[in-house]
Amino acid sequence: MGEESEGGELSLAELAARITGGAVRLAAATAAWLALVAEFDRREGWGAVGVRSCAHWLAWQCGLSTSTAREHVRVARALTVLPATAAVFAAGRLSYAKVRALTRVAEPATEATLLGLAHELTAAQLEQVVREWRRSDAVDAAHAADPAATVAARERFDSWWDEDGMLHVRMCLDAEHGAAFLAGVDSLAERDARRERAAATRAAASGTAPATGTGEDEDEEVNRARNRSTARRCAAVARLASAAADADRRAGDPPRREVVVHVDAAVLAEDAAAGRAHLQGGPALHPAQVRRMLCEATVVTMLERGREPLAVGRARRFATRAQRRALHRRDGGCARPGCTESRIKRLHAHHLRHWLHGGPTDLTNLVLLCDVDHGQAHDLDLVMTRRDGRLVVTTPDGRRVWGAADAAFAGGLASLTTTDAPAYVGVHPLDTATGRRPDTAPEATAPPTSAASITRLLFPDRVPDLPEAMHVNGERMDLGYVVGVLLHHRDLERRLATENRATTGGLTAVA
Repeated sequence: MGEESEGGELSLAELAARITGGAVRLAAATAAWLALVAEFDRREGWGAVGVRSCAHWLAWQCGLSTSTAREHVRVARALTVLPATAAVFAAGRLSYAKVRALTRVAEPATEATLLGLAHELTAAQLEQVVREWRRSDAVDAAHAADPAATVAARERFDSWWDEDGMLHVRMCLDAEHGAAFLAGVDSLAERDARRERAAATRAAASGTAPATGTGEDEDEEVNRARNRSTARRCAAVARLASAAADADRRAGDPPRREVVVHVDAAVLAEDAAAGRAHLQGGPALHPAQVRRMLCEATVVTMLERGREPLAVGRARRFATRAQRRALHRRDGGCARPGCTESRIKRLHAHHLRHWLHGGPTDLTNLVLLCDVDHGQAHDLDLVMTRRDGRLVVTTPDGRRVWGAADAAFAGGLASLTTTDAPAYVGVHPLDTATGRRPDTAPEATAPPTSAASITRLLFPDRVPDLPEAMHVNGERMDLGYVVGVLLHHRDLERRLATENRATTGGLTAVA
């Protein structure tokens, strides 16, 4: 037992020891969990209606993002062919961050060398080595034969909205497209700058120019000039994108993508009114911004009072554009639990009760499904309905599918000893019951749980023999030297293996 202060609190030394010891146990527990994932993946236990991969199943049932689940499966598969790394990981001598980096480049021949390096480097340093390793590694024959393929693989376009409602765009273009992009942006920005200077000159000649701040120091003047240049460039990018969308349009081209703004009707009349205005898929907007957009007619605006459904009955079979927008607002994307598809062009309005069998084309009878799930719904004759706002899906033989995501988390620690809780209804391979009616699955309830130690939580069966803390080093390193030695060693191992195979083959031929 560690020392405690007079007030019953742990000493700082004991607290630090428990934190580092917990990190070791987390690593060992993660290794054991990844071994289970690898076995589950090998036996394809994840195969179910609408589940496309082991990573898909993990994201659905283990509270992971799709990218994190995919990375866990990759590491789990890699560890099956790297026994030394798996053993060190299970012994709590390497963190998951280090193992994740190692498995990107490790091979059986280089595993021992990389493990020795991993013990001496921090996780951040090891990531640097792996990045440089991959960057310096020889390009394979396919890319060497087709340099354009290498360039295409490096092109990137990412965009995201931050918490302040600002759009961030990160691009990686080849030299030709990059030069054309910069030339277009600079041309528009320089044109705006020249027009601004001309307007300032005319204003000065007429005596109407506003007074300039002569008291500004040089740094402030430089910052103002830089901000003006940035504003011109941002405006130029927006104008280029808008103009290019209308240029060279042909018959049969898809319709131009629209900027859609959702705004409560009351907000347009009064800024302080209850309600909200926001870009579809984007940040909130001030009512003044929305009114300006409406005057310029640059957007499609959906005026709303609550979320009144749009209905066209059986007058037409396919959902209208307005209905698809309303469905996207209600469902947010594909309605199957665990599916992350939210791009409206990849979504289909599916009738819960088929239109040919009397189902109306109303929002109450429609659900958004992605390409894959919509195809499965028809191919497998899945029966869908809504109960208390939740999508309930059954196969023709009455087996529930597409159950709730993260089912194990519904009951928390108290439910880990059973897999027949109501929360698991529709979760493959835990739920195998058939003939279950959609409205007979009560909500999962779990009794309150008491706090447990990290040791009992991570190792309920048996506590393995683990070190008190991980080896820590992280001295400064010469990255180029380290990577050069590693690559030379890797190439030497490959050459020796090739020579050994050639020698063994020659001896066999002589015999």
